[in-house]
Amino acid sequence: MFKIIFYIVVIAIIVISGASAYHLYQVKEKNKTEMANFKIEPTLHADLGNVLVVYYSWTGHTKEIAEQIAALTNAKTYEIKTIKQYSSPSVYMESKKELMSKNYPELEKGFKPNIADYDTIFVGGPVWWYTMAPALFSFLQKTDFKGARVVPFSTQGSNYGKFFEDFAANAQNADILISENFNNLTPEYNAQVKNKIITWLNNLSK
Repeated sequence: MFKIIFYIVVIAIIVISGASAYHLYQVKEKNKTEMANFKIEPTLHADLGNVLVVYYSWTGHTKEIAEQIAALTNAKTYEIKTIKQYSSPSVYMESKKELMSKNYPELEKGFKPNIADYDTIFVGGPVWWYTMAPALFSFLQKTDFKGARVVPFSTQGSNYGKFFEDFAANAQNADILISENFNNLTPEYNAQVKNKIITWLNNLSK
């Protein structure tokens, strides 16, 4: 009996490992195909007025994208920070509980930009459990965009899920423009990522 259970466990591990490896291969090929479209750097001609980039970042990937957007648009940045500090690996279950209960984390007090001062506001964060990270829900709950032009963006491993759908449902009085998503990529794609951002910015100003 023990041997049967042992073999079942081994087979299950092999199947799961194979499925994971195949998924990673698919993601790698998808990224390669997408980034091939951004090998040539376009000329930046976007005119988005006075720009603010708001972002929440846990691993640093969203921050990297936010800073690139800010550099290309001469924007101010505002980082969303939670009072509670997530730690790995408990962050996965903590965030799942917050999303299910809709009891989102409290944000740090202090300076908060005046929405009325900006023509275009980018708001981004990571995809957790196929939606926005809880901190982004917290920010949107406390923000009235008052008709401002708002541009959402996400960062993720491979699938942005319901991020943009949930963003639109929670962004109060926002005039939402074309969104964009960014997979976590290796440094070899840095140039293409920048080109993707420039292409997106140009499309926003049409």
